[in-house]
Amino acid sequence: MTSFAPATVRSRASSRALSSTLSSSSSAAASARRGAATVRTRAWWDTFGRKSSSNTATVESGEDGDGDAKASAMTVTTTTTTKIKAEDSLASLSALLGEDEAEAKARAEAEAADAKRAEAQAKERASKEQRSAREKAFKKGDAMTTRIQRLQAVFLDVPLGFLDSPFEKTFSGYDLSDDTKWFKLPQEVFDKVTGERFVVLDDDDAKEFKAVNGAVEEGKEIVRQPGEFQVPVIPYPFVAVPGSYVRLNLFEPRWLTLFSKLIPGTKNGAIDGFEDTDKAGFKLRGILEGVDGRKKINLNGSRVIDAYESGDRMFDIVPGYGRLPEDSFEQTNAFGAVYRGIDGRIAGVGTMMDICAHDVVVDGKLLAVVAKGQKRFKVLRVAQTEPYVIVDAVPIEDDAGADDAAAKKVDAVNAAGVMDVMTTLNKVDPYYMEAIGLTDFSKDDLKDMNEFDLANIMLYTHPTLALKLLAMTDATKRKDVVGAAAKGVLTSLNLGFTPRKSRLLFSFVNLGVLFGIGFVLLSLRQIIDGDASGFDNF
Repeated sequence: MTSFAPATVRSRASSRALSSTLSSSSSAAASARRGAATVRTRAWWDTFGRKSSSNTATVESGEDGDGDAKASAMTVTTTTTTKIKAEDSLASLSALLGEDEAEAKARAEAEAADAKRAEAQAKERASKEQRSAREKAFKKGDAMTTRIQRLQAVFLDVPLGFLDSPFEKTFSGYDLSDDTKWFKLPQEVFDKVTGERFVVLDDDDAKEFKAVNGAVEEGKEIVRQPGEFQVPVIPYPFVAVPGSYVRLNLFEPRWLTLFSKLIPGTKNGAIDGFEDTDKAGFKLRGILEGVDGRKKINLNGSRVIDAYESGDRMFDIVPGYGRLPEDSFEQTNAFGAVYRGIDGRIAGVGTMMDICAHDVVVDGKLLAVVAKGQKRFKVLRVAQTEPYVIVDAVPIEDDAGADDAAAKKVDAVNAAGVMDVMTTLNKVDPYYMEAIGLTDFSKDDLKDMNEFDLANIMLYTHPTLALKLLAMTDATKRKDVVGAAAKGVLTSLNLGFTPRKSRLLFSFVNLGVLFGIGFVLLSLRQIIDGDASGFDNF
């Protein structure tokens, strides 16, 4: 045993303590360096517009030496970052180093091209959506027109229980004494030299026309009534009422040019940066487009349209030279519908038709228009007859004081009456209902129909009563008359007067009338010329 053993032990303990101290100092320095590097890294990421996240954890460790507990703490820092994209790095480096002018110009041009392309794509999407909406509206309007025509077929030739003539003043006890005013449509001639309009009439027609349109023909100033407006009208062989659907197939220049102005959004053929006039200085006409975006009717450069506008007689068309200004009803999306009698006169009441949809059916030639009746008007005077009729009119409004709740109840009762007619006809003549395509008829077809909608179905072949209903301002009486008409049709069906039998009966009656007239004429001739058989000597 030597006396140096305790010193050796202490020396080893001191060495371990010194080593531990040096290790702690080295760890602290490394931690400091890592912290500084972390700060620099975060600053570098911030420069590139990125954020880094760090997680810090403290680990405690303890060691006993010479009975004294010594502890040291070590902080461990871990840093996580998001993935860098190449374009982000290039953009950040460009921001730090600056950008070349040529590159900046090229980038600006590329951005402008992208913006223009995006704008063109947005316009194309909007155009497709608009064409899709137009196509749906046209199909819906066309389907409604066909459906109403099938409903009208139920009431064709079925008597309503009264003589439908201009002399009938009452119906089912209701006074219908309001007489409808009629307007004659004379032929007009335009003088291209003076620009004047002349009305061609004989003596009798001239007196009547002057009595109806006195102020117009005498050259006096017309006193306008409150709410008076001017509208182009189309004469129909039936009475169009609010709720009526009509489809027009237009190909004449007068109608194509008119509807190109009535329909909103019609292109005028102008090119960006140029005036909207042609080489001769005339205003460019419209371009009607189809729902598919391909078919169109361009009214510019057409020889027929040019002849129509100039009044040239090189084509067999109605000339449009000298017609009245069309600014008052341009872009209104509406026209008037009036009834034309067998004598050529038009009724003094009509319906404003709203254009629901239009489509170019035949490229460059045929325009199809679907319209629905909205409001009523009263004709005051005829302002123009050629190339199309224009009238001065005022709106027709119902008398105040009508109860909406009670009116809806009456409409429901009337709709139920029409439903009874459909059900009865389906029982007594199911073949006819199948032939007109109404085997799937239900109450939903009559849902929310008012008296005008029902009158449009029932009174298609009864224009006299329809005109009187159109002129009525008493809504209660109008609804009652429609209900009475439905009851009259039901009574006729119960008596066996189905549409087919009624048509056959009317044919026999007409033949009998013709034979009777022929027999009377023959008898008169024999009386005048004498009877060769000697019967007159008897």
